[in-house]
Amino acid sequence: MRSRPLSIENPEHARYVSLVPDGDIEEILSKQRTKTITLLSSISEESARKAYAPGKWTLKEVIGHMTDSERVMSYRMLAIARNESAPLPAMDQDQYVSAANFNKLSWEQLIAGLDTVRSNTLSLISTIDDAAWDRNGTVMNSPVSIGTIAYGIVGHELHHLKVISDKYL
Repeated sequence: MRSRPLSIENPEHARYVSLVPDGDIEEILSKQRTKTITLLSSISEESARKAYAPGKWTLKEVIGHMTDSERVMSYRMLAIARNESAPLPAMDQDQYVSAANFNKLSWEQLIAGLDTVRSNTLSLISTIDDAAWDRNGTVMNSPVSIGTIAYGIVGHELHHLKVISDKYL
C-alpha cells in the first residue's frame, strides 16, 4: 500500500495533499475517477458552457484545466521515477486554459479526456516501484516526491470538485 507522504516539501502541494483522506493512493484515485465521471456525466452541455461569475472559467474550462494539470503532474511523476535530474517547469494554468479553447470541445469529449488521463495516471503509478516512490525531483525550484505529486493529483481534483459543487451546481 502506498500511503500519504510523511513530509510535504512544498506549501502549494501541502494545500492539496491535506485534502486527501488516508489510504492507498491507487484505490483513492480509482474511486475518485468513478465518482467524478458519474457527477460530470449528470451535467448538461448547456450548463457546462457557463461560468459562475464574469471573468471566471466555464465548467468546460475547469474540467480542461483539471485534465491538463493531471497530465502535467503525471509527467512530473514519470520524470522523477526515471531519475530526471533537470528541474521541471511550472505550469501557467491561465495560459494553458486560454490556449486550449476548451469551450469549443463537447462536454462528452472533455469528460472522456479526464477519464482517459486518470486511467493513464493509474497505469503509470502501477509501474513505479517502491524505491522510486519516495524519490525527489525538482519542480518550480522546490524538491517534491512522487508520492506528494500523486496525492496532489487527488487533492487538486477534490479542490475543484468542491468549487464545482459550491459555485456551478
